[in-house]
Amino acid sequence: MLDISQIQIERIVLHRVGNAAKDEGVWISEQPMNIEDEELRQILTQYFVRHFKFEWFYRFHHDADLNMNEIYTFTSKIFDDPRTIHEQSVHILNHLYAQSTHPQIKAGELYVVYFQNVLYGNFNVDAVGIFKSENKDTFLQVQERSQTELGVYAYEGVNVKKLDKGCLIFNLYADSGYRVSVVDTGSRGNEEAHYWMDDFLQLGFVEDEHYYTDAALQMCNEFYDQVIAPSQEVPEKKEKLEFINSTMEYFAKNDAFNEDQFIETVLYERPAQAEVFKTYRENYEQVNELPPLEEMPISHVALKKAKRNVRNNIRTDTGIELKLKNESFPYLERGYDEEKQMHFYKVYFNEEE
Repeated sequence: MLDISQIQIERIVLHRVGNAAKDEGVWISEQPMNIEDEELRQILTQYFVRHFKFEWFYRFHHDADLNMNEIYTFTSKIFDDPRTIHEQSVHILNHLYAQSTHPQIKAGELYVVYFQNVLYGNFNVDAVGIFKSENKDTFLQVQERSQTELGVYAYEGVNVKKLDKGCLIFNLYADSGYRVSVVDTGSRGNEEAHYWMDDFLQLGFVEDEHYYTDAALQMCNEFYDQVIAPSQEVPEKKEKLEFINSTMEYFAKNDAFNEDQFIETVLYERPAQAEVFKTYRENYEQVNELPPLEEMPISHVALKKAKRNVRNNIRTDTGIELKLKNESFPYLERGYDEEKQMHFYKVYFNEEE
């Protein structure tokens, strides 16, 4: 739906931001950059936008009032008058610095860019980009020292094929927080990884088919943990993996989620749990403030992302790890050896490969 093949840089401001915990401060440019070299303009454009996939969109969010989200407010003023980009970029810089309090956050360059010529359907829209470069690479440059001698020199600089952090804010659905796409190549799962999206940008999910597909998959996963697993005398990792893969297979084969069809397909061997699935789903929707999920379109983009997070492996306390493919579950049997007082897995196969 979004086409950035003709996107153009109209205005660009470059600052430098340090780590607030280390009292490194900021460096503020006096005015926007003037890029007269068209080749440099194209290099910068590709550096900024080539890493965005537009598979998952976010929106600006604030618990009290959307207008209290700083980046939403600064961006709105740029959209209203692009000539104010330098003034607003300084506010953006200071806000980023205020959030850069984790000791692992690196200093770097901050680019604030105003783009035009983004196609959204049949409409042209503008966009604001906020990008931060943190990591430097070493480059070699060969130069002529004389007519008979070449020299090699090492330089440190930004690799234009690697974008550390960035967001593109499209001038769409302004009243609900715009549409935002994000790149963050920092490490996941730690405090440093949250400061860009959560502390600086303060983003929430756009509640579309991607969001609801992800919510439905999470609901099914929690249904197993909270309903099916407690009903088993001895919960089995194999059973959970089989349930998750059956759920993924159902989503992959359908364009819409139908509760009755899902129960018939995935829970047909679990009549007791099938009877309570609807009640569980209704309670899950209420607790998580979701609309009814019993009939909804399925996003195969969200499904693909969820599949990457599934690990079909079973680890035992004896140092053995089993890796399973989706079709291999019927050939794995779990049992208990009374003599050894230990569980075991039995594997069936025709030939070794």
